[in-house]
Amino acid sequence: MAAFGSSRFRQPTTAIYLDPNPAVRQRTVDRLRSAAEWLTIDPVSTPAALRDALANATERTCVITEYDLETTDALSLYERVKASDVTTVPFLLYTADGDERLASDAIATGLSGYVPRGVDGSINRLVAQLRTILDDAARANGDEPDADPHRSDPTQQALRSERARFAALFEHSPDPVAITVQLPETDRIVDVNPAFESMFGYERAEITDRSIDDLLIPDDDEPVCITDAVGLGEVVTAEVERLTTDGRRNFFLRGFAVEIDGDVLEYAIYTDLSEQKRRERELERYRTLVDTVGDPMYTLDETGQIEMVNDAMADTLGTTRADLVGNHPSCCLSDDDVERARETLQMILKDDDRQWRTFEMEFEPVDGEPFLVENNVAPLVDEDGTFAGSVGAIRDISDRTKREQRIRRLHEGTRRLMAAESTDDVARVASEIAHDALSLEINAIHLYADGTDRRVSSDAAAGGRSAATGASANSSQNDGDDGVLVPVAMTDETEALLGSVPTIGPGNSIAWDAFEAGEAIVHGDVRHAENVRNPETPIRSEAHIPLGDEGIFIVSSTTPNDFDPETLTLARILAANLEAALERARRECELADRTAELERQNDRLDAFASTVSHDLRNPLTLAAGHLENLEPHVDAEGESYREEIAWALDRMDDLIEHVLTLARSGQRLTETEPVDLDGVVDRAHRTVDPSLDLDRPEPLPTVEADQDRVSVLFENVFRNAREHVGDDVTITVEPTDDGFAIADDGPGVPSTDREQILESGYSTSPDGTGFGLAIVSEVVDAHGWSVTVGESEAGGLRLAISLEG
Repeated sequence: MAAFGSSRFRQPTTAIYLDPNPAVRQRTVDRLRSAAEWLTIDPVSTPAALRDALANATERTCVITEYDLETTDALSLYERVKASDVTTVPFLLYTADGDERLASDAIATGLSGYVPRGVDGSINRLVAQLRTILDDAARANGDEPDADPHRSDPTQQALRSERARFAALFEHSPDPVAITVQLPETDRIVDVNPAFESMFGYERAEITDRSIDDLLIPDDDEPVCITDAVGLGEVVTAEVERLTTDGRRNFFLRGFAVEIDGDVLEYAIYTDLSEQKRRERELERYRTLVDTVGDPMYTLDETGQIEMVNDAMADTLGTTRADLVGNHPSCCLSDDDVERARETLQMILKDDDRQWRTFEMEFEPVDGEPFLVENNVAPLVDEDGTFAGSVGAIRDISDRTKREQRIRRLHEGTRRLMAAESTDDVARVASEIAHDALSLEINAIHLYADGTDRRVSSDAAAGGRSAATGASANSSQNDGDDGVLVPVAMTDETEALLGSVPTIGPGNSIAWDAFEAGEAIVHGDVRHAENVRNPETPIRSEAHIPLGDEGIFIVSSTTPNDFDPETLTLARILAANLEAALERARRECELADRTAELERQNDRLDAFASTVSHDLRNPLTLAAGHLENLEPHVDAEGESYREEIAWALDRMDDLIEHVLTLARSGQRLTETEPVDLDGVVDRAHRTVDPSLDLDRPEPLPTVEADQDRVSVLFENVFRNAREHVGDDVTITVEPTDDGFAIADDGPGVPSTDREQILESGYSTSPDGTGFGLAIVSEVVDAHGWSVTVGESEAGGLRLAISLEG
């Protein structure tokens, strides 16, 4: 299209006015027609209608447009128009949605002017802008604009106001702006705005009249000459690097040139790209990370479609990235897992304190079985908080799950292990655990046994498992008296492979070496071991794990190097638990044996005591009866002899009673119960003599004991005090830190005799039996307690019983 001609003011001027809002469009048209009668208005509602109108444009055509055009905006529309043949049509932006940023962008894009709608005098400003544009166009073509009778002072005022507004836009633009003038040899800075001062670090006064090339352009960069690049009326854009007082920064440059009073002024508007560049570098690093990280990663868009996957994701699923991108996650997940992922994202979005969550799901590869993975998922949101998709990092946890299952089964099996009663049962359960929980299908457990320390049952020791050839040759016969390792438990696979499992004795044996050294021995291929006896054994991998002094745990495989570190670690854990269970079972068996033997001893003692009581008391009873029958026939002289005989018989009866009590008190305890000592003391006091003075300053403890025997203890101490001190004795019973003490206020016992008073037969009284405190000692020993003889605060006897032994 031709440039504007010199006949510009002799012909009507047409303004194509574009606004999609019909009410605003009509109101603006009416006001323009009223303010500028010389202007012909052609209203249109769409960009398409504008393009049709421009097809018929003349050199007297200009465009007035709203910014928001519903399907696009005025700046984008201008760029498209500029790209066509219609390059000299002036565009004015007349909008109610503008601000300084929009005005700056409009000027940088190349629009001819900007007038905000809705402020006082906006129509007059718009008309003034049109006149200015038309005048500039006439001068550019060498014409002088004709006098216009319609110009009035208000129009001039509007023009001055508009110029002031553009000055304000320059001052308040958020982007740095520099105005330079091109001189023959160099450039010179005319002005900069405050944003330029802040960004570049120069005061306006110190930079004015200096060369922008010398100050801002790095030595390794070339300046952008805006006028030479595009000529007047066009906009140049470029990404540039400029020097600031803080160093180099990246900017997006938008530049245009205007001619004012014969001088060409270049406007350079800089938009800082440093943050953008930093984000781009971060994005590039992120892309590199995503592409190189070993774990599968993906992103979904806001509709849930796969937007990006890395190579690890594609490899894991057995497909390509191209096949996954654009697809729905249901291509590799079940519907339930897709729904679980959706619910997880919803939970994150509702929880301000959580930015990501982890959940488990099953991957379904193209070929192969589904496997369990862990998805660490996070939503993606825009700056305004709008959901924009999600990102996830996948980790294959199938191995971890299997490991957790093995550990859980090992833990459950250990409870069974600890519940087994005999050592044979413990070994059998351990072999089953190794088979079922650890997949150690070939295993055997040998327990140590000899003539004096038998740790296995007689059945296992003599179970016909003599030495056998064909095992891993880690066996030997032992016909002497030395201890041997007897096989007590093994799997069916072990017997099927080896035939029979041998007893292992001292000698050139891997198993015995490990047992004797107390250290595990692991062979990746047992055929290459130095002391292997059968190089043709079917066993290849083998581990010998000692069980302390209890025996050895052997696991085997027909595959070389078949035991990974994790399996060996779990096998050692099982061995440690097995050792503890064997020790427990052995102790419990020994305790049961001792308890049974004690019960047999007690039964024999009871039978002996009953026999002694019967055989001794029957003659005494007969003698006492005859003595009573003699009483009428004895004269005064014989009465004294009869009384001596009666006293002797009574004493013999007391001795028999004390002997029986002593015998029963010394029996080992088989059962105990919580005993309230205060109650026992009260009953003993009433039994012996309620009139005795009993002092109990503090409550006594409750102890685990045999109540009948503890009653005998207190009764004998109380009787001993009454017999040796008298009826006026005061007895004190009090708790101590480790038990209780019983004291009296009698004459006490010399320190030289204190060790003897607890012995049978010792008594300081001619009428005493010497069994009272010996019975106390037997009761104390039967409970595993201890008694200390000392002196009370009153100088009498004090017995301190310690429950700690």
